[in-house]
Amino acid sequence: MAVETPNGTEFSIAAKAYLCSGRFLPVAGMMFGYTSPQGPKVDNRTLSKGIFGLTLDWLQTNNYAQVWQAEEKIGFQRVPVLMVRAVYSAAPGHSGKFLEATKWADASLVTIGQRLLRRTQAPLIEYLDDISAEFVPAGVLTRGGYAAHGNVWNAEWLTYLQEAWLPEVWEAWQRVHARPDWPIMERNLMHACALEQSSDRDDD
Repeated sequence: MAVETPNGTEFSIAAKAYLCSGRFLPVAGMMFGYTSPQGPKVDNRTLSKGIFGLTLDWLQTNNYAQVWQAEEKIGFQRVPVLMVRAVYSAAPGHSGKFLEATKWADASLVTIGQRLLRRTQAPLIEYLDDISAEFVPAGVLTRGGYAAHGNVWNAEWLTYLQEAWLPEVWEAWQRVHARPDWPIMERNLMHACALEQSSDRDDD
C-alpha cells in the first residue's frame, strides 16, 4: 500500500532515515548526541554516515548515478575513494542535492561530502539539520515553535510516517552497511568533515 504524505510530497531516503532514526539507533552520549524527531539523542556521526551511504546506495540502485572505486590524494597520502557520475537529475530532496554536489562531472565522495557540509565547528550537526529541512515545506516540521524554542513536529504525521517508513529504512540501512565498499563511504565522509573543519579554522 502506498504511503500517504502531505500534498503527495516525495521524500528522500535520507529524510526517511532521519525521521525514523530514534526508532532504530541506540541512544548516544552527551558529546555526539543529536536530538532525533522522537526525542532520544542519537549519535550524529552514525546517523550522518548512514544517511550519506543510504543516499549513494539509493542513487546507484535507482540508476541516478554510477559508482566506482578509485584513489585520491588527500594531504600527503593517497586514499581509496568512491567516484560518482550523475546520470539523471530530479531525484527527491537530499538525493537531488547529492547529485548537484557532483557539479555534473565525475566527483569523489570526499569532494561531494565537502560540498554538502558547511564550514563550521560541527559540520555533521549542520548536515543533519539540512536533512530535516525537507519536512518544513510539507508542514511536518515547524522551525522555532513556541517562543522560538526548538523544532515542533506534527505529531500525527510523525507517528504515521515513522510506522510507514521504518521497514524500508531498516532494510536499506542493513543493505548499505553490508556493502563491501561501506568502510570507504564512512572514511570518505569523515575525510570531508575533517577538511571542512580545518578550512573553518584556517579562515579564522
